[in-house]
Amino acid sequence: MEPNIGRELYNVMDALVALKVELSCDPHVPGETLVLSAEKARDACEALETASTSIKHLAAALNGGRVGDESRH
Repeated sequence: MEPNIGRELYNVMDALVALKVELSCDPHVPGETLVLSAEKARDACEALETASTSIKHLAAALNGGRVGDESRH
């Protein structure tokens, strides 16, 4: 079953926007300090996983439906 490429691209973009929001820093934290809660870190990891899965679906669709060597990221 071939995924809808447009839908998969939106999934990637949505996940990356969510990641950007999760990793945005508080402008009131001075200097190079980064405060990232465990919840934000988990949400960021989930967004990366979602984007990665969608990119794999796109790659499979563009490769004629074949996923190829899944050991390579």
